[in-house]
Amino acid sequence: MTMTAKDWKRRLREEGYIELDGLRIELSLDNTFLDLDYIPRVLVYSEETGRWHVLRNHIPKGKTLEESWDNAVKVLEEIAEGRVRPDLGEPRVEERLVSVLRELEGSL
Repeated sequence: MTMTAKDWKRRLREEGYIELDGLRIELSLDNTFLDLDYIPRVLVYSEETGRWHVLRNHIPKGKTLEESWDNAVKVLEEIAEGRVRPDLGEPRVEERLVSVLRELEGSL
């Protein structure tokens, strides 16, 4: 069964992660040093590197947890549409993420 653009966004929001072609894309929370307020993060595990990579692109903090997750998915949509380049600190993983997201959006 092929995942559509709507499916991957829904699954990511509902389950907190998706696994595709050697990548695991996961929603997470992080807090800054000495700050009790949490901010949304996107983590990407690459089977190729065997490591987790943190998406360093700015994700606006929402007023609620749900709004924060929505903002994280919007950043991934912007990456898929080519409006934003991912910053993972690993060019090969960045290119793979772009490729996977573009395939999901149907814009090869």
